Amino acid sequence: MTLTNRILVFQSDFGLLEGTVAQMYGVALQIDPDLKMVDLSHYIDKFNTWDASYSLFQTCPVFPAGTVFVSVVDPGVGTGRKSVAALTADGHYIVTPDNGTLTHLKKHVGIVALREIDESVNRLPGSEKFHVFHGRDVYAYTGARLASGVIDFTEVGRELPVDGIVCHPTPDPVVGTDQVEGMVDIKDPHFGMIWTNIPIEAFEELDIPFDTKVHIVVKYQEDIRYDKVVLYGKSFGSVPEGEDILYNNEIGYFALGTNLRSFVDLHDIASGPDWSISLEKIKTTAL
Repeated sequence: MTLTNRILVFQSDFGLLEGTVAQMYGVALQIDPDLKMVDLSHYIDKFNTWDASYSLFQTCPVFPAGTVFVSVVDPGVGTGRKSVAALTADGHYIVTPDNGTLTHLKKHVGIVALREIDESVNRLPGSEKFHVFHGRDVYAYTGARLASGVIDFTEVGRELPVDGIVCHPTPDPVVGTDQVEGMVDIKDPHFGMIWTNIPIEAFEELDIPFDTKVHIVVKYQEDIRYDKVVLYGKSFGSVPEGEDILYNNEIGYFALGTNLRSFVDLHDIASGPDWSISLEKIKTTAL
């Protein structure tokens, strides 16, 4: 039995300069005018399925089980890529193209079931001749039907193997004797911090406490883009304005930012599998 809660969360790269998001809302309200609808973000970088994936991983855990997420970052709209609904191990439903958007949830949360959307029944009536707005015609329509209980998860369409989900490469962090190496998972689009895939427990293994200095190197492929000794602090206020700081973000991973400035803008750093980061313990020499 599908345990949904009539909460429908939307994410896209559409922006809010035209009526695309409102059209998705309108379709959902046709299905059930009492749905509780929430916007996760409509400012995912255009076509960036990596950022869409991370955004879902960051946000899904704080919503109650049974919430349906509709994520539409779809550079392959109208092509042969699959349209799917996934059920996570935490009980959330994700309605999305199968194009990498499920990467982080599959890796860090787990996906227990996957179904391909059957557009012969789960598609906005009258939209069959349109091929460029599946966000409205397929995903919002199916998501609203699922969230409202009009259809059960099994009625989305045929079951697909979870192992076949399209995923981006996600290398795991490696903890050495004096350093840990990982990647830049995401950049904050507003305040300009970067978040890594390195869990804060890594410093417990390396015996690195707060208020000590850490040597940080950020590379794009093999090109060094940042090489600096930075304080590991509890919050931005641990350093003066304009100074960089390493800190623990709110979901349990290391992040790097600049107090009252944009670290991303200052140092021209981006995110994704091509961006690596190393955090090295600074050895002290006994006098």
